[in-house]
Amino acid sequence: MNCPDCPDWSNFDAWWARYHKNPAAAEPSTPQAARTQAVEARNSSEEVEVERGEYPVASILIRPGDDLEGRVLLDARSPEDYERGHLPGARNLYWRSLRAGDVLDLEVAAGELRRLGVNETDSIIVYGRGDDSAYLFWALDYLGHQDLSLLDGDVEAFPEVGLVQNSPEPAPSNYTPSLRPELLVNESILKEAQGSVRVQIVDTRSSYSDRAASRISNSMYFKPEEIYSDPEARTLKSPEELDQLFLRRGLEDRMVQIVYGTPEACGLYVALKAMGYRATVLDGTWWKRTEFAVSSLS
Repeated sequence: MNCPDCPDWSNFDAWWARYHKNPAAAEPSTPQAARTQAVEARNSSEEVEVERGEYPVASILIRPGDDLEGRVLLDARSPEDYERGHLPGARNLYWRSLRAGDVLDLEVAAGELRRLGVNETDSIIVYGRGDDSAYLFWALDYLGHQDLSLLDGDVEAFPEVGLVQNSPEPAPSNYTPSLRPELLVNESILKEAQGSVRVQIVDTRSSYSDRAASRISNSMYFKPEEIYSDPEARTLKSPEELDQLFLRRGLEDRMVQIVYGTPEACGLYVALKAMGYRATVLDGTWWKRTEFAVSSLS
């Protein structure tokens, strides 16, 4: 029996629509409307027209020098890195602190957001170091936060960005998640995905020995650092470059990409999302204990 929230791969578009607002219900300039319109445009028969230098869902990316006025800044780095220097007004939400074992803990995440005074309606910018900040971005996306952006690149790679050491002391909030189940893969969804022509399962783990020892059946490999124009600064390639990269690697915008190998998978999740793809994350290594785990070693 399928779980209530598992996709119906025979009618995936209808299932996906259950968890996305009608773009007519929101102003086109809002992040949620931009995401929805980008997805719907990629699912239409018309070619997506993207101006050079603009991502289909450009609203999720922030660059150094952009106006941060009125935004809540969340620093995904460790407390030690945060204390050495952070963006003015930023609150520290270490990505590892949200996990129990090797998966996201919803109660802990909600509790940390309340402690930091974050509200559901806040406009949030996540930043940090590479995949760490990408993981926090995905976690907040899964928790249902609508107005959400990510700093494109490692904050420490931009010397022009002034870092401070004084920390804010916000009043606690009553943050309540509104989960988006389509953004987290469980065992039932993984089972449904096996054999589906609508799904691509993508392994992003950087360790060859890990991939050789165990991987998910029917998965392809994607080298995570390929999405960056500067692997040190961790800035994304241009839309044109990502478009060609995804094409060469066989990723299709009409399919769903299940990415795994956190936190590396979340960097690819952000890149796919910026390009209007329908990506979802398999968090953790629980899949190794399932029937879907296979070995590449003879």
